[in-house]
Amino acid sequence: MLARHQLTLLIGMLALCLASSAAMADNAEEEMARANDFYDKQQMPDAFEIFKKLAKQNYLPAQVRLGDLLDYSEMHEVATGWYIMAAFQGNPDGAYGLARMYFGGTGIKKDPDQALYWFKFSADKDNLNAVWVLERAYQKGAASGLPVPVDLKQAEYWKSKRIVLDEAHTKHELEMIAAEKKKREEKAAEIKKADEEARKSKQGTAK
Repeated sequence: MLARHQLTLLIGMLALCLASSAAMADNAEEEMARANDFYDKQQMPDAFEIFKKLAKQNYLPAQVRLGDLLDYSEMHEVATGWYIMAAFQGNPDGAYGLARMYFGGTGIKKDPDQALYWFKFSADKDNLNAVWVLERAYQKGAASGLPVPVDLKQAEYWKSKRIVLDEAHTKHELEMIAAEKKKREEKAAEIKKADEEARKSKQGTAK
């Protein structure tokens, strides 16, 4: 059971979600990219404000990232609330975050059964971290901290899935790096072209 103040927080946040879902920003993906850029540059206050704004508009990826930031800042109960909102709407990353909180008993009462449920929910939707957790859990059984027996067949199933997802993730990362490189090269070419045109214009004016 959630503590009374946690339940109140959850109800309030869910109400906010329902009230603001229609107000989702059309440019949410662009704003999310901007927030992630701030995050990568360690400009956390700027990233936090954008994540918070998008999370209140019920943009699920932002709810998860906001939960991550709050969890890192040791505001575990509020972080759990955002994970709950994302998880209950089917987001696998939110489900993984919620599973972690149930597993560790941070921000919510420790509950290995609920942790297992949400790890499985997340893994079934291809969250790589959750898949890895289940692979290890079925290798170790109860020693993993999750209520599962040692089951090498299950462990092998999750291992196979992890390998496939890991390869896909690596491919995606390489594609993103290539796209970023191409973008930089195109930008450099545009600057070079503009410089050449400016130089020719300057030479023409001098004549």
